[in-house]
Amino acid sequence: KELVRKLLSQGLNVIIIARSEPVFDETVKEFKALFPKCELRPVKADLSDGSGGWMAEVKTATEDIDVQVVFNNAGYILTGFFEQHSVEAHLANFNCNLSANVRLTHHFYSRMIEKGLKGCIVFTSSAAGFIPNPFAVMYGCTKAGVSELAASLAVEGKARGIDVHAVHPSPVNSRFTVGGGNQVKVHKIDSIEMAYKFASGPEALPNQIFSAIGRCPVMYDLGST
Repeated sequence: KELVRKLLSQGLNVIIIARSEPVFDETVKEFKALFPKCELRPVKADLSDGSGGWMAEVKTATEDIDVQVVFNNAGYILTGFFEQHSVEAHLANFNCNLSANVRLTHHFYSRMIEKGLKGCIVFTSSAAGFIPNPFAVMYGCTKAGVSELAASLAVEGKARGIDVHAVHPSPVNSRFTVGGGNQVKVHKIDSIEMAYKFASGPEALPNQIFSAIGRCPVMYDLGST
């Protein structure tokens, strides 16, 4: 939400893609009132749907415009012992955290390349992808994939004028710890609870993220944890 607010405050038109829930409708209504001179296009999509059928709505909503700034920010954590969740639940988590990033990035990156446009693609990843993540195995797995995707694509995109980054925020006070609007139960993990004692507010991140684009290393660690 704070990324969208920052983009709109800079006068950019925004397409916001998220699952259908009351908070999404409320956010769209709030921002349309706050930024009447900007265009805000909402696209409702379940990014955990591995079929990718939701991409049809994304393509339709953006077919008449050039999208040159992409933030892949969706994700959630599934906690507990690996066998305690169904394989379907794990794959839904995998799809939201990683596969959806691949679909969205491939579409908009390809369009920028075809039209010779410059731009940037930023992934919200996590330093958790570099360490073992028992009791949240799919989270570590997907974040490792996101950071690797960004690091590899950054090499291809740099000479073509497309900056690619993966940001690794420290804990942020958001809906992340309660499932991010997904129908999952987030079990208590002491290490996560300890880390969140040092969490920042989401409003602190956009300026840090924006300052990194095109300047800092491809993988950018934010915060102290």
